Amino acid sequence: SFVFLSSILHEFVHELFAGMKVLGCYQFRVTRNSDLFVDEEEVKNLRAKIQGELPQRHFGDAVRLEVANSCSEAM
Repeated sequence: SFVFLSSILHEFVHELFAGMKVLGCYQFRVTRNSDLFVDEEEVKNLRAKIQGELPQRHFGDAVRLEVANSCSEAM
C-alpha cells in the first residue's frame, strides 16, 4: 500500500499548527531558477560535475508558483 505524503499532512495539519485556527490546507509548488552552469564540452564526467556543483549552489529566485485548483482566490 502507498499513502501520499500530502494525505498525511492534510490529516494532521491541526497538530502541525497547534493552537492556531487552520482555515484551509492546499498544495503548492515553487519552482526556482537554478544558477547551475556546466560546460558539457569541458567535462568528461557530467554526473560527477553536477554532484559537485549542487551542494554549492544557492536557492535562485522563484520563477513559478503552482497552486491547487481548490485553493481560494483570496488565498
